[in-house]
Amino acid sequence: MAARLGSLTAALVPALGLACAATFTVAPGSAEADTAGRTSAQHADRQRVPQTSDGVRGERARPLPDAFRVQDTWTTLQTYPVAPGVSSEQFTLTGARKTLRGQLVRIDPATPGLGFDLVAGKHVASRHLVADVMDPTAVVGVNGDFFDIRDTDAPLGVAKDQQRGVLNGVQSGWNSAFWVDPTGVPHIGDLYADAVIRQRPRIDVTTVNSPSVRPRQIGLYTKDWGTLQGYRVVDGKRRDVRMVVVRHERVVATKEKFPDTKKVRGGVVLVGRGAGADRLARLRVGQKVTTDVTLSQDVAMAITGNMFILRDGVRISKDDRDLHPRTAIGIDRDTGQLLLVVMDGRSEISRGATMLEMAKLFERLGAEDALNLDGGGSSIMLLRQADGSLAVANTPSDGQPRPVANGLEITYQAPAAAPPSSSARSTRVTETAPSAR
Repeated sequence: MAARLGSLTAALVPALGLACAATFTVAPGSAEADTAGRTSAQHADRQRVPQTSDGVRGERARPLPDAFRVQDTWTTLQTYPVAPGVSSEQFTLTGARKTLRGQLVRIDPATPGLGFDLVAGKHVASRHLVADVMDPTAVVGVNGDFFDIRDTDAPLGVAKDQQRGVLNGVQSGWNSAFWVDPTGVPHIGDLYADAVIRQRPRIDVTTVNSPSVRPRQIGLYTKDWGTLQGYRVVDGKRRDVRMVVVRHERVVATKEKFPDTKKVRGGVVLVGRGAGADRLARLRVGQKVTTDVTLSQDVAMAITGNMFILRDGVRISKDDRDLHPRTAIGIDRDTGQLLLVVMDGRSEISRGATMLEMAKLFERLGAEDALNLDGGGSSIMLLRQADGSLAVANTPSDGQPRPVANGLEITYQAPAAAPPSSSARSTRVTETAPSAR
């Protein structure tokens, strides 16, 4: 697959569509509105370095005096009709800073045959090239959540796919999400996961298939996680920890010493640290334990990012310092359009974007809500070509696509043709042969 994607990368965007020469500049906006400002306490920690899973410190953007805070010139380089209700555009932004290049995909969720789903491998604690795990019906794919790149490879937040249900989640701390409800309508907002032990509802379980169990808390691991390895999910702590193994809704083991490997099968594993370990010690071998995992919203699929860019038309991300490749998603409530954006960075052809620039971009596109997904070397956009192949539409900063924990895909299947109406159906006529005279 790596070789196949290498050839795709060489072909990149020139194969994606028709060249355009549309260039326009919008009048300067409010200097006060564009100034980097304070961010709400809820998201302040998400704007500190690093801002991407790879932890690479971004190039610092040159501060702009108010007089230079004018809207960049947008130049459309190429457009490409991906599928019914899905169109792609490659563009550049030029202004007081170096050139920025990006890919924009506009999606009309109301288009018959369009769908949304999570892109993920068999196990939560694993990484894959997005192209390798996309559905054959997918026409667009992008990378997804931030993940534990240096240890377990697991995503940090909440994820649910259409087939397996909730794969991972947290009760608090990483809950800025994009989801699609059962009617197919997309949303951006807060999404929380909750795990409960039916027989012991007062035992609080705060994470599901997360990279680590937080101090003094309890985490739940299911078969979707894969294999637990030693003390990795308790950050290497060997004291004041406990593992409870449940199979077929019965406790079969409770231990303070963790095995080198533990495959989760036929049930779940509960892991506690500190006070959480003490609470798990109350469970005895043979006791019945039934766990339920729910989300705070009724969703068909969901994925999280590190922070909102816009909420209800208000800028949440205001950092104007660190330049990175970015992947983000927005919703234009007026038109119902979904907006997928990947900005290239860390290269001569594109400097990367700050979080404030991403907020301004989504405002320009008409979005009221927008969510920042993982960026840096993880940022990738794949588009289905007319011949059925996948092409990498952006230029990954690693020089090639990076395996990631999960992603988002847009699928398309042409609706089945409606049967002809009764008035249009042919009528069989039987003629009687004339009698002989």
